[in-house]
Amino acid sequence: MRLSLAFLLLFLGSSLSSAWAQSSYYVEQPHLEFEGGLIFGTNFTQIDGDTYSGYHNVGLNTGALVYIHFTQRWGISMELLYSQKGSRSATTVNDPNLGLEIQQYGIQLNYAEIPLMVHYRQKVALMENPVLTDFELGFSYSRLISSSEWAYMSQPFIINPSSNYFNNTDIEGVIGIATKLYKNLHVNFRYQYSLTTIRPASRVPLGFSYGDGQYNNVCVLRLIYYFSHHTQED
Repeated sequence: MRLSLAFLLLFLGSSLSSAWAQSSYYVEQPHLEFEGGLIFGTNFTQIDGDTYSGYHNVGLNTGALVYIHFTQRWGISMELLYSQKGSRSATTVNDPNLGLEIQQYGIQLNYAEIPLMVHYRQKVALMENPVLTDFELGFSYSRLISSSEWAYMSQPFIINPSSNYFNNTDIEGVIGIATKLYKNLHVNFRYQYSLTTIRPASRVPLGFSYGDGQYNNVCVLRLIYYFSHHTQED
């Protein structure tokens, strides 16, 4: 009985493996292919921990990438980007002495950013038409190029660059999805979040902090143009 069961399981396993190989034959055919591309897009950002909310700050996300395909499904990419992040907000305050007043606060952070991503490509049914979709997951290392911070308040307010400075580096977790728009042109959406603080609470100006510090919170929408055909779909 056990021998028959073992034989049956072995037969089923072999059959399923054969069927999977036939339906997804390209996964089992490793190849090494390199592609280069140009990136132009927009960051919609906020900084968690600055007492404001909303993706009101808009900045550039632009640069170049190298994409390495190991199979038609799996690959990795590395990018070099100029990436603008930060925070921008305005609140309306009804001051009994000054009347209706708009208070503004903003942070601008300019980074040189290097994302390293793992990619998995799969056809996804969209309105009955299969669309080749690129799912990506990875990390991004950023080096701060320059920063600025400003506030317009009814009360005296001081920002001291020597004591309210930001960290020189930022490491973010990144998740994204991309698909082809036309020929070599692709559209890519990403979500990124700092894994460590970009500035601890002890260095945040008084009255503009909560929690243990501040974190970049970023939504990215961008176009990618590949110099070569982006891996055959069939």
